[in-house]
Amino acid sequence: MKLAVNGADVEVDDRHAKTPLLWVLRDVLALHGTKFGCGSSFCAACTVLIDGRNVRSCQTPTERAVGKPITTVEGASGPVVDAVRDAWYRGNVVQCGYCQPGQTLAAISLLESNPPPNDTAIDTAMTGNICRCGTYPRIRAAIHAAANTLAADGRLAALTVAAEPEVLPMAADDPPDPVRPYLRIREDGSVVVLSTQLEMGQGVHTALATIVADELDAELSSIKVIHAAGNTKLYGNPVFGNAVQLTGDSNSVQGFWMRYRQVAAIARARLLEAAAESWGVPAQEIEIESGVLRHPDGRRAAFGELAALAEGFPVPHVLAFTSSASCARLTAVSP
Repeated sequence: MKLAVNGADVEVDDRHAKTPLLWVLRDVLALHGTKFGCGSSFCAACTVLIDGRNVRSCQTPTERAVGKPITTVEGASGPVVDAVRDAWYRGNVVQCGYCQPGQTLAAISLLESNPPPNDTAIDTAMTGNICRCGTYPRIRAAIHAAANTLAADGRLAALTVAAEPEVLPMAADDPPDPVRPYLRIREDGSVVVLSTQLEMGQGVHTALATIVADELDAELSSIKVIHAAGNTKLYGNPVFGNAVQLTGDSNSVQGFWMRYRQVAAIARARLLEAAAESWGVPAQEIEIESGVLRHPDGRRAAFGELAALAEGFPVPHVLAFTSSASCARLTAVSP
């Protein structure tokens, strides 16, 4: 049995004629981009293109694809593909990513047949492709963005991938500090949040970044979340008694929101004290807005200018949170 997969002719044993195409692609041809989801054609994680049309490969016998061009996510190429992938990247569509090979192929099939789709056309075409992370608004926006690119001249601006922050893990002999294991402010003013929890599609990285941005009074765009190193003492999950560094049971925000709120509040208080000492004014006279400290006399400094000095200030015993008038004694900052 001869198949045309991603522009190449491949021979497959005739005994696979009735085998779902999904398993021939994955197990026989080692094309693992096509995903198994439900096995019943309900989720469309297994979407591939046959003759340009998106089909569920888990319910398509391989013999039905003989003589027809089969395209998997590994072999998709061309202007429409480039526009979709560019829009997906710029729109930050992907969370866990498991369904995205099928999502992008379905979007490509739609734009190949309907270059300027409206919301209804997009919803109709994409309804069968389930995103367990719920990124449907991003998917729709990205399809519109890809359509706009193709309608213009199809030229894509160069993508620049930001370099990962150079943040070394905490060493065993590092002095104890409630902030450094979780938050670092760099000289350029960017804020690195070290996440104790893996991003598994629930949006925990976005949640932690938002908590820190709100409490620190920083721009959300200035925050970069990276995975913390393995260290149960520092990063044990409080929901499980700090005994294990574990992500699961949808408890990341429940377990860690207060820790990151307190850490950001400490960092904020230290920045205020650093500015007060540098300027010779009371800390109460200084305001923080969007990552910049300001005094009524006109002096100002960005976070990065004071970060190194701020780290040397002691941890306040009583701390006022920015999002309410409440105060909290810092009894649970360190694990």
